[in-house]
Amino acid sequence: MKVSVVKADNYNIEIVDKAVNDAVNLIGGWQNFIKKGDKVLIKPNMLTNVTPEKAVTTHPEVVRAVIKAVKNMGALPAVGDSPGISNLKSTAKRTGILTICEEENVPFVYFKQSKAYNYMEGRFIKQFELVDCLSDFDKIISVAKMKTHVFMGVTGAVKNLFGCIVGTDKARFHLRMQKHIDFAHVMVDLYQTIKPTLNIIDGITAMEGQGPMSGDVVDAKIIIASSDGFAADLIMADKMGFDAEAMPIAAAGIEEKRIVRLKDIKVVGDGKDEQFHFAKPHTYKSMQDTYVPKFILKLGQNQLTSKPVINKNCVACGRCSHHCPPKAITIIDKKVNIDYQKCIRCYCCQELCPHQAVDLKDGLILSLLKYIGIYK
Repeated sequence: MKVSVVKADNYNIEIVDKAVNDAVNLIGGWQNFIKKGDKVLIKPNMLTNVTPEKAVTTHPEVVRAVIKAVKNMGALPAVGDSPGISNLKSTAKRTGILTICEEENVPFVYFKQSKAYNYMEGRFIKQFELVDCLSDFDKIISVAKMKTHVFMGVTGAVKNLFGCIVGTDKARFHLRMQKHIDFAHVMVDLYQTIKPTLNIIDGITAMEGQGPMSGDVVDAKIIIASSDGFAADLIMADKMGFDAEAMPIAAAGIEEKRIVRLKDIKVVGDGKDEQFHFAKPHTYKSMQDTYVPKFILKLGQNQLTSKPVINKNCVACGRCSHHCPPKAITIIDKKVNIDYQKCIRCYCCQELCPHQAVDLKDGLILSLLKYIGIYK
C-alpha cells in the first residue's frame, strides 16, 4: 500500500495544482482512479461557515486542483457536502468552495435528502441513511483537512465521509455510540459503505490542539494522497507525531482486521520525511474504552471524564444548545447551562462553537488518574 506525501509551501494555484497532481501520480496516476465519462463526487470538509485561513475546512484551491484533474480525464466532477451546522449555501460561499465551483463551471450539490444504503458486513451499522444523490456518482473522492479532533483524536479522509450523513442526522450517532471506540467502529462501517476511489488530505495548513474547529493553525505544508483512506489517515497521524494506530478509528479498523498496518505502508514523495509535533486535543479517549476498575467507574461519569465548560467568549448564540444530541444544554437569560447528568461527552458543543467559548475540564478523579499515570 502506497501513501504519497508531497510538499506545498502555500495555496498559490500553480503550487497546489502541482502538489496535488504529483501526489496522485506517485500512487499510480489519475488514470488508475478516474475514467472518461465518470460522474465524480468531490467531497471536501465543510464543517461550518468559516473562511479558509482558519484551517477548519478544505482549502478551495485544493478542491480546484482536484476538479481540474478530473476534468482533464474527461470525467464529470461535482462538489458536495453537508455541514453539521450552518446554512449549507452560506457555508459553501464563505469557505470559498462555491466560488471555485462557479469559476470552474461545475455543480455544487446541496446534500438535503437521504436514502438508505445497505452494508450487511457492517459491525455496528448495516444500513446507513446517506445523501440520496450518492448513488448517482460512479466515483467519490474524499478531499479532507488535516486536523486534530477532540472526540476521534484526528480527522482526515475517513471521518470526512461523516458529511455524507445529512445535516443534524449526525447527532443520533453520537447518542447511539457514546463510547469513542464504538463511534470509531461506525466510521469504519461508513467508509466501507461509501468506498471512495481516492483520498486526498489538505495539510498545507492544518490544525492542532482543540480541533476540529477551535484548535490552532499549523503550517504543515503537505498534501497526502492514497487509494486507501485508512492508510492516508495513519500516515497523517504519524506525521502529526501521534501514535497513529492508537487513534480510535485506526484502532477500530485494526481490531476488525480491515485496514493496513502502519509498518506495511510505503510512503513516497518529497515530504515523506517530514515530521511534526502537533499539540494533542485535551481528550479523545473515554474511560470506558480503557482499563479502569469498575468500582472506580461507578463513582460517577462527571469525575471520570473531561466535561465541557463555557468560558467568557460565549455570546449565547444558541448553536451549542440547538445541536446538542442529548439536549443537555439550555440558555436562560442569555446564559448557557449544561446538565452534566444528560451530557454524553461527545464534545459537539466544543467542536461546533464559532466563538471558541467551550473549554474541556478534566474531572477530579480523571485528573488524579492522569497524575499517577493510570490514564494518559
